[in-house]
This record gives sequence, C-alpha cells and structure tokens, in this order.
Amino acid sequence: MRRKDVNMLEGSIMKGILTIAIPVMVMNVATSLFNIIDMTVLKTFGGAVGAVGVCGTLISLITGLVIGVSSGSNVIIARYIGRKDPASVDRAINTAMAFSIAAGIALAIIGVVGAPLFLTWNNCPKELLTDATLYFRLYFAGVPILMVYNFCASILRSSGDSRRPMIFLIIGGIVKVLSNLVFAGVFHLGVMGVAFATILSWCVFTTLGLTALTHNEGAVKLRLKDIRFYKKEMNQILHIGIPAGMQQALYSVANVIITAEVNKLGPAATTGMSIANNFDGILYQISVATSLAIMPYVSQNIGAGNLKRSVRSIWEGILVTVALGGFFGSLSAIFSRQLSGIMSADPEAIKYSMQKMVLISSTYFICGINEILGAALRSMGKPLASTVSVMVWMCGFRFVWVYLIYPLFPASLTYLYLVWPIGWVMSGLSLLCVLIPTVKKMKAKKSAQLLS
Repeated sequence: MRRKDVNMLEGSIMKGILTIAIPVMVMNVATSLFNIIDMTVLKTFGGAVGAVGVCGTLISLITGLVIGVSSGSNVIIARYIGRKDPASVDRAINTAMAFSIAAGIALAIIGVVGAPLFLTWNNCPKELLTDATLYFRLYFAGVPILMVYNFCASILRSSGDSRRPMIFLIIGGIVKVLSNLVFAGVFHLGVMGVAFATILSWCVFTTLGLTALTHNEGAVKLRLKDIRFYKKEMNQILHIGIPAGMQQALYSVANVIITAEVNKLGPAATTGMSIANNFDGILYQISVATSLAIMPYVSQNIGAGNLKRSVRSIWEGILVTVALGGFFGSLSAIFSRQLSGIMSADPEAIKYSMQKMVLISSTYFICGINEILGAALRSMGKPLASTVSVMVWMCGFRFVWVYLIYPLFPASLTYLYLVWPIGWVMSGLSLLCVLIPTVKKMKAKKSAQLLS
C-alpha cells in the first residue's frame, strides 16, 4: 500500500471516507465548474450558449453506461485487495483497461454518426441545431480518451487513492480554461473552440492518469503489455458494472423526458435549464461523491470478512452526504439569481434557471443518499436493486408525472420539477427495503460459517 492510500480495513471510517470523498468531490465539482466556464466564455465572445447546454443531457445518457461499468471494476478490484489476491487484482485491472478502450471507440462512432438524430429526438430548437451537432460530434470524437481516464481514476480509487485523480483533472481543467480563451476568445471558433479545448484537457489528464497507474507502487499497477480481456474478471466487472451503467443511462433518459418538455418553450427556457443544470451538476457531484468512497470501503471489508465495518461505512457516508449536500444546496438555492446571471443577461433565461435551482438544489442531498444505498448494494453483490429502483421511480414515474400529472398544473415549471425530489424519496425507501434484509442474510450466513 502506498503511504498516502487509505487503509479501509482499519482506523477511523469517517476520516477514511472523507479522505477519499473530498478529492472526488473537488475533482467532480471542478469538472462542473470548467463546464460553466465553457458557457461563460461562449457568452462573453458571442457563442451559442444553449448549443452546448442542450447537449449535456444526451452526453450523460450515452456515456453513462460505460462510466457506470468503471464502477464495476472499482468494486471487483477493491474486493480482491481486501482478500489479498494480487494475481486477480492484476487481471481485473488489465480487463478493465481493455474494456475502456473498446467501449470508448464504440461510443465515438455512435456519437459522431448519430448526433443530428439524437438532438432532434431531444427537441433541440432549430436555431441551435447546427452548432449543437458540431459540438456533439467533436465531443464524442474524443470520448475514447475520456473513457480511459475514467477507468484509470476508478482503479486508483479502489485502493484508496483519490488524491492523484483529483490533481490530474485539475491540471487538465486549467489547460481547458486557457485553451478556451485562446480558441474561443482569440480565434473566435465558438463551440468548435470549446470542444477543442475540452479534448485537449482530456489528453492531458489521461496521460497523467496512465503514467501514474503504470508507475504505481501500491496495490494496483497497470502493465501496458498485459492489457487484454480475462473472461472471469470481465464477467464479474460486467455483473456489477452493467446495472450501474444502465442506472446512469436511465437517469439521463429520465432527464431527457423533462428536458424535451422544457425545450418546447423555446430558446430562453432551453438556455435557462442549461444554466441551472450546470449548477445542479455541482450539487450532484457534492452529494454523490461519498458513494464513490463507499463502494471500495464496503467491497474491501466484505472481501476481508468484516461485515460490521462495511455497514458502519454506509451510515457514516450518509451523514457526510446530508451535511455537505444540504449545506451547499441551500447556498445554491439562496443565491440562484446571482449564479444564473453569471452565464446569461437574459431576464427570461434567468427566471427559468431560478425555477429549477431553488427546488432541486435544496433537495439534491436526497439523491446522494440514493447513490450511497445503491453503491452499497452493488458492493454486496446486489447490483440490480438500484437499477430497478431507478427504472421505476426515475423513469416510469417521470413518464406518468410529465404526461399525466404536470398537464393539470401547466402554469409553472415548478410543478414539473417536483418529480425529482418525490422520485428520490420513493427510490430511497425502496432501496432500504432491499438493503436491510440483504445485511441480515449476510450476517446469518457469516454466523452459520463460524458455527460450522
């Protein structure tokens, strides 16, 4: 173990969770801030802000599946670390990297070819379609690079190292900001410049991530010549990762339902929701960062046979999420007008942005609780529970709400946005109904093994 890696099997759980979660939080919030900078640069230099924003939900939809699979590698590698099985750790790492390359190439082809069709399905306003299509295609042309980094970061976190992925991403983000100013500000390339800056930043932090993983001194190390698919490890990663990826994709499908409804109201509504989505994205990252710490915590301790410590990490993780998500969510809601004004001077767009931020920002910590419960169940070998819950409460329920309930109260988008916190509460209750008996069964199984 590297000196700065978190020892998840011993010591203070709260300190360990915070040590992993805070760098993840900083890293993901920085990513969201860099996206806000994209839109601010476009606003400053006369680019199409809405064209970038309207792509956000669709980008999350298509990339969510593969990003979710990376969590499968996190769980499996952490479990093998807990069991002290280095040979299986190596095979899982090589399999995860092989998958990231193959999946990244597949996503690039899908995104580049399908851009106009996907944006049309999303009711993209016609006046934004040309710029949005250009941004979408350029973004996905670089997705294989991003996929490799996601898996590098996930592998490093499985051993308790979340600090270096954070540093790498921040360095890449600085490159992105400077490149944005050059491409969009000096050369006036608009959305093309923003896309180029994004891809360049990916090249930077992916190179740093691969270098760290190939020269790592801890429990995880990548050997480029050994990258290949190992059947057993691939099956295990997919068993955990595909439901997790489907869950992320379903979140985005559910958001597309609402986005398409808002887009019908015109460019101001589209821009307003795009602005709100950026700030809500920051709240999402703050609220769910703890779940990325919980996965390896639960997995390593289950691998080591310490169920009690696994369960304690879940409840302490929830406390962290409620405290941080509630605090920052309240600030976002209170200052929603000022924050929205950073990216637009249009009073109508600001009004639409505030409608979403006031309600969603203040309740995003509930979504964070859901993510922790889902991460815990994946680490316990119950990956489908969270996916089914999302399918029911984030997709099915939203269809009913958008097409049957919202039309009864069409005067305000607040009624449309209520579907988010209501769905999160119902999903959390559903996951608790699975988690509690799962823990009881694992305790009973362990007791039986000790008696035999």
